[in-house]
Amino acid sequence: MKRKLVVLGAQWGDEGKGKIVDLLSESYDMVIRYQGGSNAGHTVIYNGKRVVLHLLPTGILHPHVTGVITQGMVVDLEVLDQELRQLKELGVDCEGRLFISDRAHLVLPYHKILDRLFEKRGGIGTTLRGIGPAYMFKFGRKGIRISDLEDEKRVGELVEENFRFVKDISEKVFGERIEVDVEGTLEKILRIYERYRGMVRDVSKLLLESDRSMIFEGAQGTMLDVDMGTYPFVTSSNSSALGLANGTGLSPKFFSDAYFLGVSKAYTTRVGGGPFPTELEGPEGEKLRELGGEYGSTTGRPRRCGWLDLVVLRHAVRVNQLDGLVITKLDVLDTFEEIKVCVAYDCGGEKIDHFPASLSLLRECRPVYVTMKGWLKPTKGIRDISDLPPRAKEYIGLIEEVTGVPVVMLSTGPRREECLWLREIPGTKVKYF
Repeated sequence: MKRKLVVLGAQWGDEGKGKIVDLLSESYDMVIRYQGGSNAGHTVIYNGKRVVLHLLPTGILHPHVTGVITQGMVVDLEVLDQELRQLKELGVDCEGRLFISDRAHLVLPYHKILDRLFEKRGGIGTTLRGIGPAYMFKFGRKGIRISDLEDEKRVGELVEENFRFVKDISEKVFGERIEVDVEGTLEKILRIYERYRGMVRDVSKLLLESDRSMIFEGAQGTMLDVDMGTYPFVTSSNSSALGLANGTGLSPKFFSDAYFLGVSKAYTTRVGGGPFPTELEGPEGEKLRELGGEYGSTTGRPRRCGWLDLVVLRHAVRVNQLDGLVITKLDVLDTFEEIKVCVAYDCGGEKIDHFPASLSLLRECRPVYVTMKGWLKPTKGIRDISDLPPRAKEYIGLIEEVTGVPVVMLSTGPRREECLWLREIPGTKVKYF
């Protein structure tokens, strides 16, 4: 039977999925990205160097792993080219082990122009990488797919038409004149495509017919899912398990034997606008930000920080039907004398334990906290359960009790080896204890 593992963000992204996928890829043959684009930023430490991957599946850093970019992604060929060149400089050759869907849509310069214009007019804090407009064009049937690049005449007409469309919006709606270089844009994308066209495949067929083990790597997080997140302060794709079938072109039946692993920080962060019930705006929030190094790997922006929200985590468990959890950055809490955990919301005097869809209702909600004593002992880098402070064990126990899902691993630092396994993930070969 095929082994399949799905790794998903259980908060607002930035949970540390990159390290987890990198670590677990040792036990798998293929790693598949199925949604999002270069707005993602998966950070890993490779040979002592910090590597941030925006488009490439994180597992590609293992020489035995085949990486797959599926149709659910929107691909910026310039970013892809930069990442592949960066890896080559690090001694990582992806030749023959990276495949890109011929049905994936392209991110082009006019998408970034629109992104910037939308942000100027009441934006939500996007990465300005053109991801939302690229999906907008896709669903508006104005998108350009990688397969279109085989027909130079047709793609030239499409690029020119779309540039003209965006130019009209910019000048007639926003009153801003823009300069567009249709020929230069076309020449550049065709040149990059020619370099990597040997990687293009019908990856849905490839995955369906493969008997190799697979990790499906989610980007962003469940609370940024366009349907199940804090809409409209969300990304433009299904960043939860809901994106698996449409992102890969595979039936939901394909994933019936998969293990679904959620990744959450030991506290909560988010970037950009939108609701954040447990946000800390005073010294405690600043302390979390500085100790956790909470600055966006894609944008560099400081992240908003707050206490762990188990209402959010329980929502992610339900939406994704998670089998297990990984808790990252536990060590960031080592010096807190008291640690608060949100277990419910008080919404106008009514106590609720689910995450509401209505932003108006959410604005009225106040976190209901359980206060725990901190462990005040270092947990960074520990790998033996006997070294875990008793109060840290209580903290993990509360997470398991409220979510109803076991914590299988604690990440206690950025390096691969800095982790503490509490339970086994079926089918993986990593050393647990």
